[in-house]
Amino acid sequence: MSNIVSSLRKSNQSSSSVRKAPAIAVLAAVGCLAACAIDSGDYSPGEDPGIDVTLVPVSAIGGAGAASLGSNGAMQQLGFAAAVAARAGRVYVVDSMAGGLVQTDVFGSEIRLIRELRDGNTAGLYVTSDLIIFVVDRQSRVVLEISDTGWERRRYADSRLIPVPVDVTQINWGSTIVIADELSKRLVLFDNLSNPTGMMNSTLSPVMSVASIGAVAANNGSVFVLDRDSREATQLDLQGRPIATYGEDALLVPVAIAADACGRVFIADGHSDGLFVSSYEYQGTNSRAALPVGIAEAVTDLWIEGSELYVAAGPFGVHVFSIQPGCFA
Repeated sequence: MSNIVSSLRKSNQSSSSVRKAPAIAVLAAVGCLAACAIDSGDYSPGEDPGIDVTLVPVSAIGGAGAASLGSNGAMQQLGFAAAVAARAGRVYVVDSMAGGLVQTDVFGSEIRLIRELRDGNTAGLYVTSDLIIFVVDRQSRVVLEISDTGWERRRYADSRLIPVPVDVTQINWGSTIVIADELSKRLVLFDNLSNPTGMMNSTLSPVMSVASIGAVAANNGSVFVLDRDSREATQLDLQGRPIATYGEDALLVPVAIAADACGRVFIADGHSDGLFVSSYEYQGTNSRAALPVGIAEAVTDLWIEGSELYVAAGPFGVHVFSIQPGCFA
């Protein structure tokens, strides 16, 4: 990627771009969310960095639309980046062309396949701070918990509660896994023993806030649910009550969502001006954070670690940006 610095393009949206949502009852209460691992930036969690965001290119882990192997068995390049997650300099990518989960570093120095997956197109990927990996297998209708070497630790499955899992995240300092189910439109909570402990019901009565679930994200105080059918995102508190919605009348085709510890929400919707950016503090307004030419329309997944944004962009691989102003702990 060139030295182009992605600039912000503000969109003057109507006051419905972000609206407060009513408090509604839930089926089960949950605890506190784990704080994001933040390592650099200009603001601390709880401070307001604003939504005027510039994305400064850090690296590009290139894709070629076809994964290839070197003489030592390591992959030379990504094929098709369907999902991305990162921790402590390690980058994990679901590569559809390679048919599994691969691991590399921020600069793509070495790319290696660590586990084959039945569902090589999943965007449901989450990595904990201690490098435990959760990946959604939609074909088997389970969420796999695996080590960073590819060894399967356990499976999260319940045909009644999560018939069609689509995404996964984590709350309660890592003790609770949140699995989003596309069919039941629920956020189902599992403790670290794989036992269902409760749920946030996202559209069935009594909580009627989301028409569909396409992706989820969490920060240190909320869970964000991407509603692809309604083309907006809903922010829930830790009791499952809607706090606000983002993107109404402003999103094209939302496909991915991420949130940082300062409360900023980033949504990829295929808009040529880049990512939708907003926050609870900026009711009724949003900005666009520009991406390199061709990347915005190809985004498949987003991940934020500290002040770094990881963008999975299908055949264009994974692009890493520094978010400015940043957010750190």
